[in-house]
Amino acid sequence: MAVTPWVAREGDIWRMWYVSGLGWQSVEGSLEPVYGVKYADSSNGIDWRRSNLLAISQHHALEAIARPTVIHQGDKYHMWYCHRDSLDYHDGKGSYRIGYAYSSDGIVWQREDKLAGIEPSVIGWDSKMLCYPYVIEVDGALMMFYNGNSFGQTGIGCAIWEGTLP
Repeated sequence: MAVTPWVAREGDIWRMWYVSGLGWQSVEGSLEPVYGVKYADSSNGIDWRRSNLLAISQHHALEAIARPTVIHQGDKYHMWYCHRDSLDYHDGKGSYRIGYAYSSDGIVWQREDKLAGIEPSVIGWDSKMLCYPYVIEVDGALMMFYNGNSFGQTGIGCAIWEGTLP
């Protein structure tokens, strides 16, 4: 499985960060998918070389990491993604949160979720879940569109990055 790609062209190389299935885990009597972010590149945008290595390492075997979005600024790549536990993740304590990682080459990443720049609200439409980030640059400002509680059922938000990137 390869889904939710983020594709960027840099010179003659096409680069892609995508979600790939890692397996299934039995959780409280049912099977739950576990997936992670991987990397591929291409010289023509059609034929892809995939290393099958995780770009973002999991904190534990039941963690699923999804929806990468990558910005290249200066000498760093910045990635936002969402991650969840396989336990109680439907608006529960294991629900999606936005994570962050940086890299000097776009292949080897340093995970620093505490620097993602966004946390759940105390109350409201995004108080239980933050997922599926999509970051773009508009007139020099970084904007993140994201889904709130119940995988976005209760709203979609837009957050603007304040300050400089890590």
